[in-house]
Amino acid sequence: MDDFPDEVGGRLGHYVYRLVDDREVTFYVGKGQRNRAFAHTRCAITGEEGLRYDVIRDLHARGLEPTIIIHRHGLSEDGALEVEAALIDAYAGAGLANEIRGHDTERGMATVRDIQEQYGAAPAVIDVAAILIKIERQWLPTLTTEQLSERTRRYWTCQPEKKRIPPQFAICVARGLIREVYDIHGWEEYPDIERADRDPTRVPQKAAKIKSRRGFLGAVTTHGELRKALVGKSVRHVPFGSGLPFAYVNCGKP
Repeated sequence: MDDFPDEVGGRLGHYVYRLVDDREVTFYVGKGQRNRAFAHTRCAITGEEGLRYDVIRDLHARGLEPTIIIHRHGLSEDGALEVEAALIDAYAGAGLANEIRGHDTERGMATVRDIQEQYGAAPAVIDVAAILIKIERQWLPTLTTEQLSERTRRYWTCQPEKKRIPPQFAICVARGLIREVYDIHGWEEYPDIERADRDPTRVPQKAAKIKSRRGFLGAVTTHGELRKALVGKSVRHVPFGSGLPFAYVNCGKP
């Protein structure tokens, strides 16, 4: 099958699906409507970059196709987000090709020790000018130092240069806890880009312009006492604003 007939796709509502290889290993979890589950094969054929597309191209090279499993359908959009996130957590240990974690990862898979740390950690006392950056869907406890740095430092639609006191430190946050502290040596800017809707199952739309994004240049802080005082502490008391992945602390009036 290349897609669902209209009368079938229209009855599915929001659904969550898995892509399975010839070893019966789930390599991707996603959510969508109508023919979204078939879109990955089309993207792989056209040369899109991504781990899931590499798996599909490997299957094609051996004359095979991924098996598509509709895991749950007839869901609301919010329900699909929850099921997708739970399945991403459940299959993550099997080499899942999803490049980001599911929705609302603060409530995602965790050990009892993680839960204790997440909700029992002492509040951080931050007395330096800093930008706090959430990397919720990209954070994993197994990230290397380099991976954590790269996922923290870019690409953000922030404007730190407009602050009365520019942030001197960048603080990585995931699941409400400080994961690392970085010295900021400067900022680099990435030009505006045009992003067309790549999902071939959707009605084509006008390309959406993305605001200029920034990334900081720096490294893990050399201020050992500051790092020791902050890493592992809670920032649940810090207001981030609705939907924003970053917040400023001590960057207001001198």
